Amino acid sequence: MKIFLVDDNTDFRLTLRTFLEGFLKHEIVGEANDGQIFIDTYKGQADIVLMDINMPEMDGLKATKMGTWQDHEVKIIAVSQYASIADLQQLIGVGFKGFVSKTKLFDNLENALETVSKGGFFFPDQLNKKK
Repeated sequence: MKIFLVDDNTDFRLTLRTFLEGFLKHEIVGEANDGQIFIDTYKGQADIVLMDINMPEMDGLKATKMGTWQDHEVKIIAVSQYASIADLQQLIGVGFKGFVSKTKLFDNLENALETVSKGGFFFPDQLNKKK
């Protein structure tokens, strides 16, 4: 699977790259440290984009909204350490296909990637489901 990483934490991106390439045997086809760089550089080359929600310059919500507008086929999974503040309706509304908490990343990422790559949605129960 070809994956594009978007996160402002360089050390986290390196750890994630190592896990994805070394353990899960996926290919990293691009990286960006904020949403604006993702919008400027992404050319549809990935099967999945892993997108941090909280970033400077342009956050993951705005970047995902713009990215899905530019490429209707892009599949983006939100990655954040703050599951308690994530709003399920807002995430789906801007175009995310899934959510993985950084605190449970290594437990849930493989399942999330597989589910989303097959056209499904991956949202854990702890997300805030406003009515």
